[in-house]
Amino acid sequence: MTISITRKMLGINGRIDRRTFWAGMTALWGAFSVLFIFMETALGRDATLVLYPPFFWIAAVLMGKRFHDRDKSAWWCLMVAIPVLGPLWLFWQLALRGGSRGDNRFGANPRTADRDYLTLA
Repeated sequence: MTISITRKMLGINGRIDRRTFWAGMTALWGAFSVLFIFMETALGRDATLVLYPPFFWIAAVLMGKRFHDRDKSAWWCLMVAIPVLGPLWLFWQLALRGGSRGDNRFGANPRTADRDYLTLA
């Protein structure tokens, strides 16, 4: 079963692998930057405030799903509140370390979930 990009970016359930995490965060930062510059230029700095809630929601969803892939609770995202060490620890856990092997309590392994054993690569 293929999960749509919208569901991956907005839904809180499931797991994502490192590649999807990197792609999602890169797309999120890129879209935020372009929209921020456009809105600030066209409408002024105050208009850009509407960008922050969806940005933080999508970032939290991506981080939570990445923690699910590591077989940890999404509550670990709150480590970002610890100055300096929190974001560094999050980067190490989410962007550099691999997920748990096989299925876990949060769902099927995202690297093998869409594969069919009869499909040749």
